Amino acid sequence: MYFRSLRYFVAVYEELSFSAASKRCFVAQPSISAAVQQLESDLDCQLFIRHSKGVTPTPSGKTLYPRACKVLGDLTTIKQLFHEKPPSIPIRLALMPFLSGDRVSFIIKELLNLVEGLDLTIVDLNEASDARIISDSQREPGEAFYKLWTDQYVLALPRSHPLSIMETIPLDALTDIAFISRKPCDIEDAWQFAIAERGIQYNIKATVKTEEYALDLVAAGLGVSIVPSHSTSRRSDIVVRTVADIALNRVVGLAYQKQQPLAPQLLQAIKQAQQRFTV
Repeated sequence: MYFRSLRYFVAVYEELSFSAASKRCFVAQPSISAAVQQLESDLDCQLFIRHSKGVTPTPSGKTLYPRACKVLGDLTTIKQLFHEKPPSIPIRLALMPFLSGDRVSFIIKELLNLVEGLDLTIVDLNEASDARIISDSQREPGEAFYKLWTDQYVLALPRSHPLSIMETIPLDALTDIAFISRKPCDIEDAWQFAIAERGIQYNIKATVKTEEYALDLVAAGLGVSIVPSHSTSRRSDIVVRTVADIALNRVVGLAYQKQQPLAPQLLQAIKQAQQRFTV
């Protein structure tokens, strides 16, 4: 009696059809029929009643089915005992708040798909970690930094705002405008320098911590705000415009201690993920 015959028998029993079992097992139907017939011969009993609509298990077939499943399950367990598992690669990955969810999710998915044995734990930025996805402004001394993507900052406006008719907004047009500020903000220094350099004064209506809150206030018509373009991709209640005369960018990357380098397969997977979503 062969294990293959038992596997084919179980397929026929569950599918109630020789043709369906052949498709499930990716073999020709005559091979399924021959295996079941050999099994019936070895056991000296009929396992199925054949008819035009398929098959019906006999009492002998019903008796064999759970035992066949157990034998096949035990065989799988035995194989697993002698299958060398890859060593576990534990990593605690910290994420700065309010990153592009699509890109972070893509990177995590690629890591899990590409790194066998990866034991990944996502933690907050203030927790102990082996690596961090952060902006370059948060990089600490002694950390290596691999660029993943660049966030471009744009001006978010209420849909009915007078400046929304312009494709590009000159900085001078922001004089005396109602503004929603964010702190902390990665481009705060560059933005404040550009405003101060031109002597622009605007009216800060509110200061919030997150891009989501800032966009909600913009949508409510309380003012405009400078935000990363990715945070506006699913907002239909605002309009987005570029700001002339200044390039506002945030570089996001993977940081880790130079004295504690990550496993090579992890770094290779990160590189592949980065290349795929920048194509």
